[in-house]
Amino acid sequence: MLIHLVRESVDSIDLEILKFLQENARAQCNEISKRVGVSDRTVARRIKRMEEKGIIKGYKIELSEEVVENFFPSHKMPLEHTVEMPAVCWDSIIDVIVGTFGVGGVLIIYNIGLSIGRAYGTLLKGVSDERESLLSNFCNLFKSNGWGDISLIKVDYETGCGLINVSRFPFKSTLSENLIRGIVAGFLEKMYERKFTVKKLESIAEVKDIRKLVLEVSCK
Repeated sequence: MLIHLVRESVDSIDLEILKFLQENARAQCNEISKRVGVSDRTVARRIKRMEEKGIIKGYKIELSEEVVENFFPSHKMPLEHTVEMPAVCWDSIIDVIVGTFGVGGVLIIYNIGLSIGRAYGTLLKGVSDERESLLSNFCNLFKSNGWGDISLIKVDYETGCGLINVSRFPFKSTLSENLIRGIVAGFLEKMYERKFTVKKLESIAEVKDIRKLVLEVSCK
């Protein structure tokens, strides 16, 4: 996580939140709230404010040497890449967005996903332009960043259209499905350089708070 501190803009609670995020930038707001002693909504609101003020500049993906060796063996690739994106406390952030913007919040959530997906596409296209390899690397990156396990059920590598399965989807809010739709659409848009429609066909509860999504991808 990249942090630019402005002393006048942060208080002791903000500093505790920042310390926690420095240890684990993907920490959930309820985890942070237990350490800091405020509600998870307060944590989400403070993180959002610090992002807007530029105190938190972004979040960083760190690829392990094993991932680079196994999935990018023929390319020189730095182990650290920075992807600018909003806070990762998704369930709480999504609640705040929808609570503030109502139905319009769903589009905001989808657009956040688009931004993340496009960033992934930019990152991976810098490694390989071969479509099958790009899609495979996207599946691995998607999983390594905690979004769930993604598999290509019936995808035409030439067009990018078909069915995609996302299992072990870890978020409690069903609205976060729009975030995943956006990530997939944003990545494919960057990869194929055209717009895609990603529609949810099915959402199945696997175990408590874990679901499986089936997405249909078509060209606009």
